[in-house]
Amino acid sequence: MNHGRQFLTPGVTALAPAIWGSTYLATAEWLPPDRPLLATTVRALPSGVILLLVSRVLPKGEWLWRSLVLGTLNIGAFNLLLFVAAYRLPGGVAAMIMSVQPMIVLILAALLIGDRIRPVHALACALGAAGVVLLVSKGSAALDTVGVAAGLGGAACMATGITFTKRWGRPEGVGLLPFTGWQLLAGGLVSLPFTLAVEGLPGSLTGTNVFGFAYLIVLGAVISYALWFRGIEQLPALAVSFLALGSPVVATVLGIAFEDESFSAPQTAGIVAVLVAVVLAQPRPAEPRARTPREQNSWRAVMSEQQRKRSSSAVRGWIGVAAITASLFVFLTTELMPVGLLTPLSESLDISVGTAGLMVTAQGVAAGLGVPFIVAWTRRVNRRLLLSALLAVLALGNLVTAVSPNYPLILATRLCMGFASGVFWAIGVSMAMRIVPERHASRAAAVVMSGISIATVVGIPLGTVVEAHTSWRTTFGIWAGLSLLVFLAVAAVIPSLPSQNAVSVREVFGLPVRNGQLRTVLLIVVFFVLGHFGAYTFVRPYLEDEAGAGSTFITVVLIIFGVGGAIGNFVAGYTAGRSLRGTFVVGLVGLLAALLLLRGIGDAESGAVAALVLWGLSFGAVQLSQVNMTLAAAPETFEAAMSLNTMAYNTCIALGALFGGLFVDHTGVTSVIWFGVILAAASLLLRLATGWKKRTPARPVPEDDQDDRLAPTA
Repeated sequence: MNHGRQFLTPGVTALAPAIWGSTYLATAEWLPPDRPLLATTVRALPSGVILLLVSRVLPKGEWLWRSLVLGTLNIGAFNLLLFVAAYRLPGGVAAMIMSVQPMIVLILAALLIGDRIRPVHALACALGAAGVVLLVSKGSAALDTVGVAAGLGGAACMATGITFTKRWGRPEGVGLLPFTGWQLLAGGLVSLPFTLAVEGLPGSLTGTNVFGFAYLIVLGAVISYALWFRGIEQLPALAVSFLALGSPVVATVLGIAFEDESFSAPQTAGIVAVLVAVVLAQPRPAEPRARTPREQNSWRAVMSEQQRKRSSSAVRGWIGVAAITASLFVFLTTELMPVGLLTPLSESLDISVGTAGLMVTAQGVAAGLGVPFIVAWTRRVNRRLLLSALLAVLALGNLVTAVSPNYPLILATRLCMGFASGVFWAIGVSMAMRIVPERHASRAAAVVMSGISIATVVGIPLGTVVEAHTSWRTTFGIWAGLSLLVFLAVAAVIPSLPSQNAVSVREVFGLPVRNGQLRTVLLIVVFFVLGHFGAYTFVRPYLEDEAGAGSTFITVVLIIFGVGGAIGNFVAGYTAGRSLRGTFVVGLVGLLAALLLLRGIGDAESGAVAALVLWGLSFGAVQLSQVNMTLAAAPETFEAAMSLNTMAYNTCIALGALFGGLFVDHTGVTSVIWFGVILAAASLLLRLATGWKKRTPARPVPEDDQDDRLAPTA
C-alpha cells in the first residue's frame, strides 16, 4: 500500500458516512414529517431494484442467504434499530451509544477474521467514543431502556455486518454494484413490513418530498453504500468502522451551518478526538499485502491433511469457548438481574426493597464462601459433566424463583445458585484454556473474561426491559430457558475434560501456606479488588455530586466503561503472553491514573468520560492478568487456586463496598476515590516488589494439537 493509496481509500470511503450524516438535515427539510421507517424503506428498496435491473446479476447458491444476512445487518435491521433509538433517546444519546460500534468490531475482527489487536486500536476506540460524547452531549435527561437496547442492537448489527462483509468478501466475477444491490434489496424487504404496519403510505407527496426521496435513493443509498462496501473490501474492518463516526460529525456541522446552532468548545474537542481516532485506526503503509483469491486458493491446495485436522480441532475448541462464555453470561446476568427488579419484587412479595436486595447479597456470599469446598469435593468429576450440572442447577433455580410463592424459598434458591456460580468461576476459565491450542490459551481466557464486562453492562437493563413488558416472574422464567439452552450447548460442543487437579479441602486451604507466589498473588488481588470496587460502587453519587451528571449521562458512560473492560481483556489476551507482569503493571498504572483523573477533572463531563474510559480499559487488562498470575503461581493446582481466588474476590467486593460506604458516610463521597487510589497503589507496589519466574502449567493437549504445542502464555 503506497502513501497515496493509504489516504485515498479511507478518504473515498469516508464520503459514505458523510452523506449519511447529511440525511438528518435532508429528512427534516425535504421529507414528510414523522415517517422515519418510510424513509428507510424508500432509500433501500428502490435502490436495490434499480441496481439489479441495471446489472441483471442475481445471487446464487450460498449467496442467497448471505445477501439476506448482510442486507439485514448492514441496512434493514440497523436502520430500524437506529430510528427506534433516535426517537426514544434524547439529546444525541443514540449517537453516544452507537459510538461503541468500533469496539465491537475490534473484538469480532479478532475472533472471526484474525486481525491483531494493538494498543493503538484500544486508544482509538476510547478517543472515538469520548469524541462522540463531547460532540453530541447536551445535558442529562431521562433514559429509556428500550432506546438504549435499540442503540446497542444497532451498533451490534453494524459491527457484525462490517465483519461478515469483510470475512465473506464478494463472489468471484460479481461487480460492486450488483453486490450492493443485493444488500439494499434485502434490507428494503426487511423494513417494508414494519413500514406498512406502523406508518403506512402517505396520502400525497409534494415536489420537495419527491426531491428528498430522490436524494436518499441516489446519494444516500446507491452511491454511498457502493463506496462503503468498496472500503470494506480494501481496508481493515476496524479502520472502516471508525469512518462511520464521521456521520455525527457531519450532522453537527450541518446543523450549525443551516439551523443556527452554536459551536461549543466541547464539540470542537469532540470533532478533533474523532478525527484523531480515525487516523489512529487506519492501516500503516508497511502492512503486508493481502493474498489475492488465487493465492489463497493455491495456499489452501497445499495444506496438509494434518493441518486441516488441527484447524478443524481448533474451530471446535473456539465453539466450546463460546459456549463457556455464554455460560458466564447467564450466571452473571442471573446474579445481577434482581438489582433492576427490586421494586416489583418487593411489591409482589410484600417485603421491603432492602430485604429484596438480599437476593443479590446471598448469591454473592455463597459464591465466595462455598467454592473452595465444592471444588475440592468434586475434584474427580469430569469438568464437562460438572459444568452441565451447574447449568442445570441454574436453570432449575431460575424456574423455582419464577413460580415461588414466598420470599424464603426464593432466598434459599439463590443460595444454592450462588454455590453453583462460585464453582463456575473456579473451573470456567481453565476449561476454556484447555480446549484450544496452547498458544491460544491466554486469548481463550480473554474471550471468557470479556463476558464479565458485557454481562455487567446488559444484565440489569435487559432484565428491566423484559420485566417492563411482562413481569418479574416471566423474566426469571425466560432466564431458566436461556440457562437450559446453554446447558444443551455445553453438553453438545464441550469435549470430555477429566479433572486434572485432584486436591482435597485441606490441601486447598494449605496452598497459600506452601506456595509463596500464590500467597502473594492473592494478597495483590485483595488490594486490587478492595480499591477498585470500593471506588466503583460509589461512582454514580460521585459523578452526581462533583460533575452534576444526570442519569442519562451516567448510564451511557458506564456502558462505555463496560465495553472498554471487554476491550482491555482482549488487548491483555495478546500482551500477557509476552509480558504478564508488564501487562498487570500497566493496567494498574492506568487504573490509578483514571482515579486521579476522576478526582482532578471529573467535575466536568468531558473529564469524567476520559477517566471512566481509561478506567474500563485498565480494569479489563488487570482482571485478565490476575487470572493468569494465579495460573502462573499454581499451574499444577489451577482450579484449586482459582477457588481461593474466587473466594477472595467475592469477599473483597462486599468488603470494598462496605468500607467505601463508611468513608462516604463519615468523610464525603470524594474520599472514596482516595481509598481506591491507596489500595490500588498498594497492589501495584506489591507486584513491583515481587519478580517471580512463571512456571510451566501442566495441561494435556489433544492428539490433534500435539504438533501445535508451544510455550505456555500464562
